[in-house]
Amino acid sequence: MEPIKLLELFGGIGACTKAFKRLGIPYNVVDYVEIDKYAVDSYNAINGTNFTPQDITKWDKDLKVDFIMHRLALSRYIHSG
Repeated sequence: MEPIKLLELFGGIGACTKAFKRLGIPYNVVDYVEIDKYAVDSYNAINGTNFTPQDITKWDKDLKVDFIMHRLALSRYIHSG
């Protein structure tokens, strides 16, 4: 089976990537979009990657992917009380 090409948006520390890993599904993260530097540093440490922070409002890449994954940005709810 050929690896699934993933685009991970608002990736945090990589819960979506971890799901593929735990399920044993071959994958390749084509790009990882996350603005939080500390989340990116954690993602890189966990996954052995070298991504840099990216702002989704400025992201404009023409990539061929099989699957787009994102996580719900909960920070607005966490900080509200």
